[in-house]
Amino acid sequence: MSPMTTNEIRELYFRFFETKGHLRLPSASLIPDDPTLLLTGAGMNPFKAYFMGTETPPSRRVVTCQKCVRVGDVDNVGRTPRHHTFFEMLGNFSFGDYFKRESCLWAWEFSTEWVKLDPNRIWVTIYLDDEEAYDAWTKDVGLPPERIGRLGEHDNFWPADAPSLGPNGPCGPCSELFYDLGPEHGCGKPDCRPGCDCNRWLEYWNLVFQVFDRKDGGVLDPLPQRNIDTGLGLERLASIQQGTATNFETDALRPIITRVEEMSGARYGADERGDVFLRVIADHVRAGVFLVSDGVNPANTGRGYVLRRLMRRAVLRGDLLGLKEPFVHELVPVVVALYQDAYPELPGKENYVARVLRTEEESFRRTLAQGMQRLEEFLATAEGKVIPGDVVFLLYGTFGFPLELTQEIAAERGFSIDQEGFARSLEEEKRRAREGARMQGDIFVTEKGALGELIRVLPATEFLGYAVTEAGAQVLGVVFGEQEVEEATAGQEVQVILDRTPFYAESGGQIGDTGEIRAAGGRVEVRDTVRKGDLVVHQGIVVTGTLRKGESVTAVVEGSRRQAIRRNHSATHLLHGALRRVLGPHVEQKGSLVAPDRLRFDFSHYQAVSPDELRQVERMVNERILADMPVTTTVTDIAEAQQMGAMALFGEKYGERVRVVQMGDFSLELCGGTHVERTGQIGLLRLLSESSVGSGLRRVEATTGHGVIEQLDEREALLAQAAEALKSTPADVPARAAALATQLQELERRLNELQQKQAGAQAEALLAQAREVNGVPLIAAQAGPADRDALTRMVDAVAAKLRSGVILLAGVSDGSVLFVAKATQDVVKQGAHAGNLVREVAKLAGGGGGGRPDFAQAGGKEPAKVGDALAKAPEVLAGQVRQS
Repeated sequence: MSPMTTNEIRELYFRFFETKGHLRLPSASLIPDDPTLLLTGAGMNPFKAYFMGTETPPSRRVVTCQKCVRVGDVDNVGRTPRHHTFFEMLGNFSFGDYFKRESCLWAWEFSTEWVKLDPNRIWVTIYLDDEEAYDAWTKDVGLPPERIGRLGEHDNFWPADAPSLGPNGPCGPCSELFYDLGPEHGCGKPDCRPGCDCNRWLEYWNLVFQVFDRKDGGVLDPLPQRNIDTGLGLERLASIQQGTATNFETDALRPIITRVEEMSGARYGADERGDVFLRVIADHVRAGVFLVSDGVNPANTGRGYVLRRLMRRAVLRGDLLGLKEPFVHELVPVVVALYQDAYPELPGKENYVARVLRTEEESFRRTLAQGMQRLEEFLATAEGKVIPGDVVFLLYGTFGFPLELTQEIAAERGFSIDQEGFARSLEEEKRRAREGARMQGDIFVTEKGALGELIRVLPATEFLGYAVTEAGAQVLGVVFGEQEVEEATAGQEVQVILDRTPFYAESGGQIGDTGEIRAAGGRVEVRDTVRKGDLVVHQGIVVTGTLRKGESVTAVVEGSRRQAIRRNHSATHLLHGALRRVLGPHVEQKGSLVAPDRLRFDFSHYQAVSPDELRQVERMVNERILADMPVTTTVTDIAEAQQMGAMALFGEKYGERVRVVQMGDFSLELCGGTHVERTGQIGLLRLLSESSVGSGLRRVEATTGHGVIEQLDEREALLAQAAEALKSTPADVPARAAALATQLQELERRLNELQQKQAGAQAEALLAQAREVNGVPLIAAQAGPADRDALTRMVDAVAAKLRSGVILLAGVSDGSVLFVAKATQDVVKQGAHAGNLVREVAKLAGGGGGGRPDFAQAGGKEPAKVGDALAKAPEVLAGQVRQS
């Protein structure tokens, strides 16, 4: 077979399944639209509702190449030929269409006829009693029975062990395809075959037959439809097709390793230890580029911690290869060049990704230096030659030291580490993480009760709200509490499903509509509208009369509220376009809220937006509003929309047909929300705030239309109040405020001078109270109120005059005590320690504290015992210093 590039294999897979009637869809984000998942880890993750039958797919046959990240086996990355954190999963899916026969036939056809794998080296495994799959392989494909293995639920059921152990949700038997790499890679056992733990059998494709919905107790209920969910590892297939020993030598990863070789002087293949480091760096940096590109930013929790951990692991391996300066950002262009054909959004984000990763590496290198200092301190004071497990875990968890790094440093100094203690600490941390995890048990969360049943049986709600805000409809379902009812009466809170509706259900950041459902004998006040599966659910209360299932009604959206929402939603599109033009093409929407009174827009950016940049953005948006540009909507397929240049937004899932909203030549986005007809209808936009909502993530809030008028009225009222308070006109407020600020600064300067003179005079008085303790002068006295700055100035003034000794001052006010202590450097060398001194005396006043040997502070809660505390000072100091 002639070698193919990874890009060629990916495209070939798309084309093959398109010939089989599949719709090609783009990869979903690594940030899943699913609260039960931390990261997208499988090709089927975006399609769970289609498998459950609660939403209608854009096509019953779909093909994708899904970006995935899994970190469960992160410690194996680089040590084995196939483990990765980031990988690409090719997948063909059937939602109630074809089944096992076609799935097996097409997997064989693609493998042998399109990719040209040797058919004599392909083996398969099936679930123990799956005779339908056995017949498909033997009768339809023609595979010899001796090349078919039968394995149990651990190997040939997805998820593994699902019938016995769970989790709950869609599952089913599976059939896996293996490629025989040859006996030279095997264990030599006569019964060696797929399922053996040796390296001979490379599993590259898994065909999952999704037919069950697992329930508590291991109950396997049939799904409403029989589904196909396949996962073909692109890197694994490339390794087979290109004839490489591991995935890391394929064209998908080898160029990254080559660049690290050039930077470090290391040579791949020279020694196994260095090879592991190079593989880890290549894998983790690739994962980091895609995670940041999809909107993940380094953090100490959640998916941000996954990114942070991967980057720290890569930096540490680079450090061990001799890369002592930040280097990860220099690998970003290599990754982008490798993947830009498949993911054309990457080049526009290259600079942003590089900046985020460089900032993270620089921060970690500072943390690493602190960790090294902590380790050095421990080694210098250790009484034995074993580093305790809790210390090793502190270095691991807080400072990012992998176990092997601590082991190496310890060995160089003649130390060993308590591995069992470390393992206990690590397991305890994992236990706490499991208890605190949001995802518990089930892999799919679906609506239960009466509403869940209606989602499964009712047809999709027809949405009319793009054209009208009032429409006739029929009541298909009424839910009161947890039960479906035939009718609901006044005072009951209900969920109503209509066959058609003008009400917009909350989606894409736009909140749901409110309004009324008017029936012949009753009226429902709709307080919110949400989407559940393919249904639009109207949540509200029956305010008069009765609402009955099956009757005809009129659905009326609250018009003025909807119009305000339309203005704000259209403004977010203009705001997005302006931010990209002012700040750069790396800016991407990462979340939004579109309400009637305001809009909130979250976007990727690595630093605070300056006031001047905010002014530019606001001005640019308002210029487009005043230009009164037309707002047009085109419904087309996803491929055509992408060719038009339309932006797909974070967290959104698009079907085969999409809406493209265009505002002149300024904005072109995929959007299912409601919008104005012309930008002039927005009125004006006013930015209200800009803030950080996470590493690399900014937020702006704004208002439009009537909200701008209200905001201007409020500002004008505040200005008038300020002018009245300053006894000036509104126009003179800035000058008057500046003059008062200058006067205040002058008064503060004079006050400070007086306080310093007073401190000097008081210092002279305190010097008279000095006494010697083992030859060290000590002043311990009460000196005014508990004012931290004043006491610190006083301590400094006394120390300057005393020149050598220990000063302990106490301040009392409002039922609290403050102690400030200072020791001159010469007495510190004799053993004096201000931090320990102040800690001990503060205990007698009901408090505590501490600090450095030369300076420290402490607090207390019992002012009546200040005298006792100060009287304790000579005893404590005597225990610290020897007789000079």
